[in-house]
Amino acid sequence: MARKLWIFGDGSFADMAHHLFSTDSSYQVAGFTVDAAYLTREQFNGLPVLAYEAFRRDVRPDEADVFVAIGVADLNAVRAAKVAQVGADGYKLASFVSSRAFVPPTLVVRANTMIMDQVNIHPKVQVGSNTVIWSNSRIALNAHIGSHVWITSAVVGDATAIGDYTFVGLNATIAPFLRVGRHNLIGAAAVIVQDTEDHAIYRGPRSVASRVSTQQLRVRRLIR
Repeated sequence: MARKLWIFGDGSFADMAHHLFSTDSSYQVAGFTVDAAYLTREQFNGLPVLAYEAFRRDVRPDEADVFVAIGVADLNAVRAAKVAQVGADGYKLASFVSSRAFVPPTLVVRANTMIMDQVNIHPKVQVGSNTVIWSNSRIALNAHIGSHVWITSAVVGDATAIGDYTFVGLNATIAPFLRVGRHNLIGAAAVIVQDTEDHAIYRGPRSVASRVSTQQLRVRRLIR
């Protein structure tokens, strides 16, 4: 019989977690749970949503595992605090590795970690606990990814270390042999080519609208 899983959260990340665990794991998702102050509905994706206080009372740790599906709020600190609470309450924290991810057999997958489809992790990579690596990311040889990290479809170079509580945005690139500090925010499409200090923010380039509008573009093509 499949082990039951409860997902902490009922937002977009919880929605994704439900899909992944339901379609590509040995778990049976039994429901969702949130803190009572944030309980706004009784069902999500056709499954019950319980206040966490009621969940602790009604679901014993030997009956189900928990995956904390909270996003990047406060640079992953909100998720980290909930992971600590759920673990202290005696529940085992589940992890997920997609069957369509390319990971070495020696990879150690720690508590509340999610590695999605088309992620390519090279040998001798270390990944901390409570870390999310989104689809199409590439983590190169000997990289060290800390705990409470979120990497969104990015490229991390050889032997690079990423500190705890760091967010790496969509299509960012981090060059090899660097140290990215703790609590960093690496924006979408940013290119990191030097070590970073703790609590640093790097904004990626933003596209600037052309002075030529799409209407003018159509007219020019017609004239040609």
